[in-house]
Amino acid sequence: MSSGYPRHREADVVLHDGSTVRLRPVRPEDAEGLAQLFAALSLESRAFRFFSGAIDLERAAAMLADVDYEQRYGLLALRDGRAVGHGLYVGGAGGRAEVAFAVAEEMQGKGLGTILLAHLAEVAGEHGYSAFVAEVLPQNHRMIEMFRESGLPTETSSEPGVLRVEMPTAVSAAARERFEDRDRIAARAAVRSLLEPRSVALVGASRRPGSVGAEVLRNLLAAGYEGPLHAVNPKAETVAGLPAYPSLAAVPGEVELAVIAVPAAAVAAVAREAAAKGARALVVLSAGFAETGEEGARRERELLAICREHGMRLVGPNCLGVLNTADDARLNATFIPQPPPAGNVGFVSQSGALGLALAEFAGERRLGVSSFASVGNRADVTGNDFLEYWEEDGRTAVALLYIESFSDPRRFARVARRAGRKLPIVAVKSGRSAAGARAASSHTGALLAASDRTVDALFSQAGVVRTETLDELLDVASLLSEQPLPQGRRVGIVTNAGGPGIMCADACDAAGLEVPETPEEVRKRLRRFAAAEAGLGNPVDLIAAAGPEEYRRAIVELARWEGIDALIAIFIRPLATTAEEVAAAIAAAAAELPRPIPVQAVFITTAARAPLAAAAAVPTHLQPEGAARALGKAAAYAEWRRRPAAAPAEVAGVRGDEAAATIAEALAAGRE
Repeated sequence: MSSGYPRHREADVVLHDGSTVRLRPVRPEDAEGLAQLFAALSLESRAFRFFSGAIDLERAAAMLADVDYEQRYGLLALRDGRAVGHGLYVGGAGGRAEVAFAVAEEMQGKGLGTILLAHLAEVAGEHGYSAFVAEVLPQNHRMIEMFRESGLPTETSSEPGVLRVEMPTAVSAAARERFEDRDRIAARAAVRSLLEPRSVALVGASRRPGSVGAEVLRNLLAAGYEGPLHAVNPKAETVAGLPAYPSLAAVPGEVELAVIAVPAAAVAAVAREAAAKGARALVVLSAGFAETGEEGARRERELLAICREHGMRLVGPNCLGVLNTADDARLNATFIPQPPPAGNVGFVSQSGALGLALAEFAGERRLGVSSFASVGNRADVTGNDFLEYWEEDGRTAVALLYIESFSDPRRFARVARRAGRKLPIVAVKSGRSAAGARAASSHTGALLAASDRTVDALFSQAGVVRTETLDELLDVASLLSEQPLPQGRRVGIVTNAGGPGIMCADACDAAGLEVPETPEEVRKRLRRFAAAEAGLGNPVDLIAAAGPEEYRRAIVELARWEGIDALIAIFIRPLATTAEEVAAAIAAAAAELPRPIPVQAVFITTAARAPLAAAAAVPTHLQPEGAARALGKAAAYAEWRRRPAAAPAEVAGVRGDEAAATIAEALAAGRE
């Protein structure tokens, strides 16, 4: 070997089915593993790879393991400790390199060959090779299709008994788009195993009331999960009416999702059992990992290594669990005491406590959830994966995120920028202050932080709606999930008291909104039913004597006015009219608007918000400022969405390979 082993080229990659494999450069000692890979191939696959089924596999493997990481470079894909894929390029004259691949039978059709090709192309380009050449038997349709589907422009020529395929090593925009498509497919497949599993096992199911294992099992049963549900508890014969098994190995049939609620020290052993059982995903509720210090971080690394080795995906550890409210996939693998109602809002949180808060407040605001995940320490699956899933699940209209740190900000920007064109993404990014950032890093074991200005710039570019508090997050989510987007920033205000109307107008101005003067033709229509003392400018003050009918008619008449893009109705209770009556009138008006514009209600009252929100059937606030801030955020998002999508900036002179090597060395040395 003329060059040192490129450790920074090691990577875990995700396949079409959402599982993972480990990619690393080939080493000389891999000859035996390569020989086993080739021996396990079918006779046809072996003939396609070596142009002959009768080849000395050990000799061929020894030759392929002889690499110098420049002119001869090989990549190995590993699953369950064995080689399941191999790619190699051998450099030649004229900046060309010959490339060849072998993929285990059970791994074919999952995108592994394309991933090997992409990684080899990047390395070859850095070593001065501008094109790949491959000789393929005409019958090897799968390999030919792989080259075509890679997104790299291919030229194919026919020679006696063989096809010669040539392609550039530089990744084009079209190839990047193809690779991003594969990322989306893989992420959605991974999340489906978490939210739509065919079978579930709860390890740590408990009969002790109030314990995590008991509460999760109670929620799984209460949600009506329809697939096979297994309880694992070595000290019981039954739990909550279900047979209890001493281990995952004893569970009959398959287990797609294993939910783990055992002490941290026992989690790794359970993860190995899950891998042996063929599980595709784990949700680890247990705490005691990277958030607790070095010993916990070691446990977390071990857990992730087990998942990577066997291709399993992981939510957690140190998390609240996952929930899906779909009729055909009801799943509540959380220990939330009162689950949220079903609806069209997806929510991912790094904080379990905020997940609990969302569930508690969702019903109060008529805010229904499509799916929820508390990702805890985010050792593997992150909010990025759920965004990919929500973009296409057909049930999610708004995505909510609570973020303490970014694991992959570049991918987040790419995914959010695309998904945000289809559904609003609303985020609370905590850790603005130095103290907050320090607390965030200790809370979920986060290693990476970003300056607040950087986060603002990232969100602005990607169209993410940033909110400061959980209350504001819910305000904005209620508006975006229930109402159309505003077409501009002009607001009409209806009130029965001058003071709250003025407060609302001031709040609108602070939120970047406009409160235009009501034109005379609109005032004429309002005078037909408003009291003589009413103020018909904007805000429209119907005065305290106004009843439900005046509210209904005023909202409808203002909506006819093309000079506004949104409406806020404010009510403070006088002596006679009740808030419930006006809420019903607002709901009736919203149902008969002459054009689709967003409507919000403000009830300045000490009464509970829940009955008012239900009666109003529109987003309901207790103060005018909340309505104005939510509308300002919605208007900014609508403007971003109307702008043509801009291509990400290309920065010249970036030495990505050196940067990756520097980061890898720093992480290996324990530096942050």
